[in-house]
Amino acid sequence: MTKPTIDRRNFLGKTAAAVLGLALSRFSTARAATATPAKALAKFNPKMELAVNFSIVDSGGFRYQRPYVAVWLEDAAGNEVRTLSLWAKTDPRGQRYLEHLTRWMGVTSSKQDTLLSTVSSPTRNPGSYTLVWDGKNDAGTLVSQGDYFLCIESAREHGPYALIREKVTVAGAASARKLSGSSDIGDVNATYRKRA
Repeated sequence: MTKPTIDRRNFLGKTAAAVLGLALSRFSTARAATATPAKALAKFNPKMELAVNFSIVDSGGFRYQRPYVAVWLEDAAGNEVRTLSLWAKTDPRGQRYLEHLTRWMGVTSSKQDTLLSTVSSPTRNPGSYTLVWDGKNDAGTLVSQGDYFLCIESAREHGPYALIREKVTVAGAASARKLSGSSDIGDVNATYRKRA
């Protein structure tokens, strides 16, 4: 068996083919990188809103205290997008109970002072309540359509703690979703609808 001989012409031809192949692969990779990016998700439709209906349940009892309640939306990664409301005493004595709203305190740690002065209001008596989200984040910018987590956290002195956290979709046509309540928060209805 004879060994194949490599002459100069054969060597140069193979080298040129290898260099050309490498150049073409780099060109196609660079072209793919500069191709138009995937279409960005559409922004929240400004003609729509998410209405959150829930109730505070009267559990009675001699030492009943009105619950602290925080209602907000999170993205899929668990980052706070918008705090709709915070019902709590914000005087120095009352603020010590805010720490019982553990999830809300954790996701808003960098902007709590601002939120306390802009979205907080007094605790509420038992009854039915409606909050509305206009699709904007805390900075006032419209967010993208898609899936978010509606969170309602409640805690009260001498009473229970509860966190309701369920996915809601804000995209396309109107929709409604019923979420389970807790001992202090009655059934929750989240309705994606045309603005009232």
